[in-house]
Amino acid sequence: MTDHSDSDRSFSKARKSFTSAGKKTSPAFQRRGASQARGTAQARGVSQERDEVHAPKTTGRPVLRVDMGAVKSNYRALETLLAKTGKRPATLGACVKANAYGLGMGPIAKAYYGLGCRVFFVANPSEGRLLREIVGKTPSIYVFNGPSEAEMPLFFGSKLKPVLNSMEQVKLWLAHIGKHEFQPRSAIHIDTGMNRLGFSADEITQLASNEVLQKKLDIDLLMSHLACAPNANHPMNGKQLAAFKKLATSLPPTALSLANSAGIYLGRDYHFNIVRPGAALYGLQATDKPAQEVTRPVVTLAAPILQNRLHPKGTSLGYNSTFTTPRKSRVLTVGAGYADGVAVALSGKGYAILSGQKLPIVGRV
Repeated sequence: MTDHSDSDRSFSKARKSFTSAGKKTSPAFQRRGASQARGTAQARGVSQERDEVHAPKTTGRPVLRVDMGAVKSNYRALETLLAKTGKRPATLGACVKANAYGLGMGPIAKAYYGLGCRVFFVANPSEGRLLREIVGKTPSIYVFNGPSEAEMPLFFGSKLKPVLNSMEQVKLWLAHIGKHEFQPRSAIHIDTGMNRLGFSADEITQLASNEVLQKKLDIDLLMSHLACAPNANHPMNGKQLAAFKKLATSLPPTALSLANSAGIYLGRDYHFNIVRPGAALYGLQATDKPAQEVTRPVVTLAAPILQNRLHPKGTSLGYNSTFTTPRKSRVLTVGAGYADGVAVALSGKGYAILSGQKLPIVGRV
């Protein structure tokens, strides 16, 4: 269950529910699986000595709270950061692929549009079609994966701009644009070192020598993707920046985009005309220096306490008995697990919050 709220709330109430929290929590908490696991949280200093069972009055299921106030605040914070770089700051686009990182494309995209965002990025044309219905006719919507034969009608029907990643995709696009009255403009992805998607240097040279092909493609954006931006000192950043500048200048002038979330923090040289953050917008840690980052987490997972039990010293808990109480301890069993996005990797490492108090997760999630 997902709840989109416009204000910060306190979702943890004593003896009713707990809130899963942590440093830059992942929005994957929305995704549910087929099985239900249980985590346990050890409470200290609780005076009650008898076994009790507690559950929220509203629901017995975990609820992912999406703080829309924080979503909007993060967008504004990145805009402010860009504005400090000079008189003509880069345009702030928004990456809303994968259902806005699992948080719900509808309310998220509407919020960004309301704040003035007019450039969006999605992974595939199906996402683009949904986004077009949400934000209307005006914004540019770029599709990272580029065109495929089966999904070609979506590009023309929803006026989506393909990010062309190879000459093969160029040929496919050219085979279809003459069949439609309206032709969306296109973007070219240049591979500068990620070695995942994008035109090679040789393909860019081939494109640069063919003015007729350039005109047919009606290119309005050249982009590349940084591989090591979270580490500002990584030499790959400078190499990619230099390669992007060199290859981009071989084509007619148009808008340029290199910086993702981490790339924004590399400074003005990496911003060009459009930046396209994803993770940073949703409060995820984007760099290896979180103190410099201007965004904050936007999600909280609240779940009911199913059992509140006092255990004697030496009691083993959960699968594989991975935790044994070092003393007489009160342990809360919570109705949330890996089916709700609470990763097994948090076993014995994460924490929950109850009435403002951090409680360690003990045993296996």
